[in-house]
Amino acid sequence: MATTFSNAKVNNLFWLGRYVQRVYLILHFMRKYRDEMIDKDEDRNAYIRFCAKAGIANTYSSNDDFLHHYLFDRNNPVSLIIALSNASDNATLLREEIKSESFAYIQMAITHTERCAEDSDIEVLQMVTDCMLAFWGSLDERMNKGEARSIIKAGKYLENLDLYVRFEYPQERLLYILDNFEWHAEKEKAVFDQIQLFQLRKILEHKNFDKIKVLETINKIFIV
Repeated sequence: MATTFSNAKVNNLFWLGRYVQRVYLILHFMRKYRDEMIDKDEDRNAYIRFCAKAGIANTYSSNDDFLHHYLFDRNNPVSLIIALSNASDNATLLREEIKSESFAYIQMAITHTERCAEDSDIEVLQMVTDCMLAFWGSLDERMNKGEARSIIKAGKYLENLDLYVRFEYPQERLLYILDNFEWHAEKEKAVFDQIQLFQLRKILEHKNFDKIKVLETINKIFIV
């Protein structure tokens, strides 16, 4: 099916889905690593393991320094607040497609994150997690353009797959996420490289798949 949207709008839709889900998953994974810090008497290497798993440069000096700069620092290009801002930038250009009610959840998340910037504590950001979940619920309820919704959802599931691979989720879980992605990608074949998608499934179905190849292939699938 050929998309009726411009390339620029398709790009906004796809990356809106990825950034919203990235925020949600960042908070999910960070809660796990924060628990490890507590359970292991302030494990000083927890943030180093997180950076290695997430594929980000370790530019931090301690767990506390990591929590603050990775969550709240607008000068850090991989921070939570930057991912939220990128989601907002894309959503701003899609107000007609996603409706104001859905857009508002992203704005509320940004406002709350900025308000909590001095806390450097993951627990104060539960509202952000709630806003991301509410965004997806609102999208399903209010977005009446199925084509646009499929592209956003494809972005969501591809972000899931990328981060689940990095954090070594079980193979059956990864294949389940891939099934969800393929269901949406099938509707918009002009947007997603079907050959790369076929290759991705072949790689993931191997018991001892090559993690690097999976991540490289994920990055080749969206072709706008």
